[in-house]
Amino acid sequence: MNTIKKFKTLLIVALLFCCKSYAFSPEFEKEMYIGCYGNSKQYIEASKAKKYCLCTIKKLSDKYTEAEMHLIFQKEPEDIIKATEFAAIHCENI
Repeated sequence: MNTIKKFKTLLIVALLFCCKSYAFSPEFEKEMYIGCYGNSKQYIEASKAKKYCLCTIKKLSDKYTEAEMHLIFQKEPEDIIKATEFAAIHCENI
């Protein structure tokens, strides 16, 4: 029975370290928010821009790692839009 407990513990630890973490760092979230909010409030009121940006960052964080986002942002504008439009569409009517 003790061997099974050890195996379960090792399995849980292995799963925790092998799986991709999708959460953005607070610094990266802040950087994204500043860019999003600055652009969005030109088109929608400030309170809606805040909600939209927070929602969009959350959706992107659920799908991509911070490293993946850095790679996406190095691409052409059309590719950036394609990779992030799911979040924009989801959040535009909140």
